[in-house]
Amino acid sequence: MRYECKLDEGKHLEISNDGDQTIVSFSSRDPGQRQSQGHGFTTGQWAKDPAAFRIGGNVIIRIDTNEGARFLKVEGNRTTDLDSEPALENAEKIELNESSKSDGWRSMKPMEPMKPMEPMKPMEPMKPMRTME
Repeated sequence: MRYECKLDEGKHLEISNDGDQTIVSFSSRDPGQRQSQGHGFTTGQWAKDPAAFRIGGNVIIRIDTNEGARFLKVEGNRTTDLDSEPALENAEKIELNESSKSDGWRSMKPMEPMKPMEPMKPMEPMKPMRTME
């Protein structure tokens, strides 16, 4: 499953779950310029849809798994795993929209292994040096 929301200044936040991995990625969709980066976290399989909250300039992502709730903090383009639940009573809830966009890098066929290099032929021994006369 994949979810996304629009952040400030043309940034998009995308959250997806692949097995035990939660992938948080950012993309900038300014006209004429597109950048993206992502981070993966071992959170476990999602038990329900993620939730996102804004606290000041940061975004908190709540991931509910069978082992309990996990929280990720997004500061700018950096995501960190939090050790404990942050105070969310004054947080603004951010609407996450389910995205049907496919993971381009996940749908690529794996690379074939490279063939081993041929061994080098032995070099010819150096000829004796001549003295200059």
